[in-house]
Amino acid sequence: MADRSVLLSSNFNAWPEPFNGQAYAFLNVIEQVEDADIIAPRPPPHADGRGVNPSVGYLWNELRHRLASQAWRRFGNAGLSNAQPVHVARDYDVFLFVCQFPLELTALKRMHGWRERSERAYVYLLEGWPERFPAQAQELRMLDQFDHVFVLNAESIPALRQYTSTPVSFLPSACDTALACPYPGTPQRGIDVLSLGRRMPELHTKLSALAAQDGDFFYVHDVLKAGAVTDWAEHRAQSAAMIKRSKYFIAYDFTVDTTGIFKGVRKNALATRYFEGTAGGAIVLGARQQCPEFADHFDWEDAVIELPPGTPDVGAFLSDLNSQGERIERARTTNISQALRRHDWAHRWGQLLDIVGLPRSARLQQRIERLASMAAMVEVAHGAPRGVRRHDMTA
Repeated sequence: MADRSVLLSSNFNAWPEPFNGQAYAFLNVIEQVEDADIIAPRPPPHADGRGVNPSVGYLWNELRHRLASQAWRRFGNAGLSNAQPVHVARDYDVFLFVCQFPLELTALKRMHGWRERSERAYVYLLEGWPERFPAQAQELRMLDQFDHVFVLNAESIPALRQYTSTPVSFLPSACDTALACPYPGTPQRGIDVLSLGRRMPELHTKLSALAAQDGDFFYVHDVLKAGAVTDWAEHRAQSAAMIKRSKYFIAYDFTVDTTGIFKGVRKNALATRYFEGTAGGAIVLGARQQCPEFADHFDWEDAVIELPPGTPDVGAFLSDLNSQGERIERARTTNISQALRRHDWAHRWGQLLDIVGLPRSARLQQRIERLASMAAMVEVAHGAPRGVRRHDMTA
């Protein structure tokens, strides 16, 4: 089994938006199964003044930074990161950098010595769209410094290969299923419907009206926008806690942009919300995603139960589902077991290692086996069909 040192890095502290929870969760799981260190540089001191009423110091320094970054890009260089500079102080066998967008690759320029100190280096881009690559060419050239590039958006691979000579592979999203799993504690599901992040306005209006009319109907949804995450561990734990206490979880095939650069063309990639909803044992309501890889990763019955936003009577729709006790219990159990067997971040780390030809660590194998044992206990307790394919135990 592997005996190696791993350096993990991301800019989730420099840019503490909720979507960067994916990067935090992935690196947090890897740290548990490898001899790993994490470097996540913080933003500059002036960022403390952003708040609801940004300070003059924040506004002035942020404007200076953005103008300098744009000027730098106009000269054909990658932009400037707002991350504070850090130095890699020792040698590592493996380096992994995870970020949401290609523009965030500039944080690497503030991380001195990362390439020289790393025998092998890999990067995972969680969001990238071919239509935007021409405007991101300066940053995409930085991918040549890596030994392998992994992307969440499978459809971007052909276009991305025009910007880098580094091999590119697809790596789907996942979640921390050990954190998300509602067993063995099985908390009471007191939340009727949970909606996090982007939502369908028409459906939200109907659910809000239903909650206003029925005092026993508990609809939980975001009421703030563009807030900074102050503690990543608490953020991930709270999201998982709410999902495992929810009967239904909303997830739709949201398009990235239908009016701007994509000119009405549907653009989507595997969304993490589906992985988190199923892992927490909620019934996922909404729509299946249209990207081809979705069917490969959510290939069991009722992984998503269709709920058209235009449904006339949402209350009646939910009442009908609640009356189908056997179906709901089977769907809930299968969601949990399939997530545990296939969709933990440990599975993705194992897939990454397999692709680049590195052995799996003993702790990684132990986590995957432990998750499979948890899935088996859930299945036995509820009599759910296992439906496990041969590769699921090792993926």
